[in-house]
Amino acid sequence: MSATELPDYLATFDAMRRVGLSFSPSEAQGIAAGLLAGDVREPERHWAEALYADFTEGDALAAEARALLDRLYQATEAQLADAGFALDLWLPGEAVEAEGYNVTEGLRDWVQGFLYGFGLAGEQASRERLSDEGREALHDLYEIGRLAVPEGALDEEEQQALAELEEYIRVAVMTLHSDMHRREPTAEVSHEIH
Repeated sequence: MSATELPDYLATFDAMRRVGLSFSPSEAQGIAAGLLAGDVREPERHWAEALYADFTEGDALAAEARALLDRLYQATEAQLADAGFALDLWLPGEAVEAEGYNVTEGLRDWVQGFLYGFGLAGEQASRERLSDEGREALHDLYEIGRLAVPEGALDEEEQQALAELEEYIRVAVMTLHSDMHRREPTAEVSHEIH
């Protein structure tokens, strides 16, 4: 298994349900991506607080869910660090859709999770570090996070629009990640003695 390979969605979905987590694997990956893109201090601590706060020590079901979610976090971190623009939004497939959770909900949940994680960087830090494109991307993500989820199956045109939206989200996240991780060049220190 490569560092960027995500765990099985359905297995993670089921493990999360068994321990009573109220959000989806898509939202969990969004949280991880937001923490990492936002250059949040101690992202692993925030990750653990957001996901594992109610887990009981020694609970086998909690340990299973945590192992899958930790793999998700590590894969997302590796994808964001990849110079080849490898971020894959983790959305439900047909097996999960059969349980009544569809890709449109997954996309909305992913964005909401991202905004939560990214928000932990703080508004001031974000405002100071984002380019104009980054600010526009963040605004667009807020709007996408408010999407109404249509009932029933999507027609071909809606599926195409959803695929384009998914690609836009991916590019927006990479733009925000780039902006937040851009370091200003440090001024050269003069070693001249006066």
